[in-house]
Amino acid sequence: MIAPYTFQPKGRLLDFMRQAGNPELINLAAGLPSVHCVPKAGLERAFAVALAENGDEALGYHVPDGDVRLRELWAERFSRRGIRISADQMVITTGCSQGLHGMIRLLAAPGDVVACEAPAYYATLEIMGDLGVRVLPIPVRDSEGIDFDIVQSLFRRFRPKLFVVCSTLSNPSGATIPNDVRKQLVELCRETGTRILEDEIYGELSEVADLQPIRAFDDGSVVSYVTSFSKTVAPGVRVGVCLPGPDSNPFALYKCQQDMHSATLCEVALRRYLERGELDTHLEFLRRFNRERRELALRVIREHFPETARVWEPAGGFLLWVELPPTIRLEKVYQEGLRRKITFGQGTAFYTSEARPGIRLNCSRPSEGELVQGLQTLGELLRR
Repeated sequence: MIAPYTFQPKGRLLDFMRQAGNPELINLAAGLPSVHCVPKAGLERAFAVALAENGDEALGYHVPDGDVRLRELWAERFSRRGIRISADQMVITTGCSQGLHGMIRLLAAPGDVVACEAPAYYATLEIMGDLGVRVLPIPVRDSEGIDFDIVQSLFRRFRPKLFVVCSTLSNPSGATIPNDVRKQLVELCRETGTRILEDEIYGELSEVADLQPIRAFDDGSVVSYVTSFSKTVAPGVRVGVCLPGPDSNPFALYKCQQDMHSATLCEVALRRYLERGELDTHLEFLRRFNRERRELALRVIREHFPETARVWEPAGGFLLWVELPPTIRLEKVYQEGLRRKITFGQGTAFYTSEARPGIRLNCSRPSEGELVQGLQTLGELLRR
């Protein structure tokens, strides 16, 4: 029976990020895109123009809400997907994480019931665990995400204060909630008094036609929204955005107390990059690149992993989630993989309690040769 409980996080973002920088590993664990997926030439031009034409602005102090023109450009992109928003209703953040973690702290307090997917992104679980909320895990059933009937039953019974959900290409499962369920979720949460915090950092990598964010079915009173350009342009630029809804000023205050404002040079350069109209062409390349890498990984997994392994096939993105039989001693496999200079995302970090063994695999970050070698070796270890 599912009921709310407090928990201690099983994974720490600090450890994962330190491991991600180890050049000696075939890294199937990191949630980073390939270096070949960063539009270096376009960004080089954008930074050069930002310094040449907007140098004083780009190198000075800024308002905490972020570059106005960048927010306007982002609002234009949102409007294509059904989100009606103005620049003054948005706050630029240092990556998606600042918006996600800031909104959790703003909307939830120790002891509050907070629903989230199971499995869910370990850094989100870390914040929730440290905050002392009572988590209400919602099982992800398949590639279409949560079972709405279960959500409906649990929400009407426990009335969670907040529902944190990675709606599109969820990390780690790769699940994407269909439009009709998104609309039903908003209606249910309006009924139960539950705020939705939608993390859609992988949204523009989706290959589902006409997919709209959950925020598109709401005016902002129920749904707050966060995303960034970390998975589509460059992780190192660290530019994200938060649509806080009615909590816009409290969130801006929280951000200002943290860092005053995000990096103005990166904001202005990204604005110049978007003004050139290059992002949509780049996104087409990314979707094709990711699809080819996923298909390569799936072929190797089917050939070398145990037959009992269940691979979830996402409709886009560069992450794969693999469920394994309960007999697998995953920690032993993980340690042996490290000895062979291979690492992967252990499933335990993505849960708040014990669950069937699983692994998250990055198909983009390694080279094609490393991807094949790493998966073949991992398959050998799992078959043992």
